[in-house]
Amino acid sequence: MDIYEGAVDPTFQTQIHDFNPGIASNGLFWTTLIPAYSVAVSPGSGAAAWNLTGFPLPDYGTLPNGLFGSPIGSGVLDMTMTWSGGGAVSHVRDPAAGFVGRKVTGTSHIEFTVGFGAGSYTASSDNQVSVVSEVWKERNGSYFS
Repeated sequence: MDIYEGAVDPTFQTQIHDFNPGIASNGLFWTTLIPAYSVAVSPGSGAAAWNLTGFPLPDYGTLPNGLFGSPIGSGVLDMTMTWSGGGAVSHVRDPAAGFVGRKVTGTSHIEFTVGFGAGSYTASSDNQVSVVSEVWKERNGSYFS
């Protein structure tokens, strides 16, 4: 999660926070394990929810520092993402790729607060426009049939 004062600047002069889980020793970056209980999915209806509370995230300050440096601080994330489902249902089957899936379209929204030191940033789901939102159930590889 990148936070800037003013416009996004390609030289990162206006970036003040870069919250991300870092880069693993195997090179996997900006990816982390989350608690299984934080996700609930109903593929049939297309509804889902992802809730994180008190989730620690290092703050690298800027993107270049996040890629090549060390954290300069830490943050704590509270986040809720919801997918409503209830839209069109589509089926995909690709035997050549060994893939089959079913998707339900709908709307989605996110709201979060990331706290750091004596401050915090908050994004509300008010007035968000959901352009594309899908919940999939898929099978592939040895599970393809």
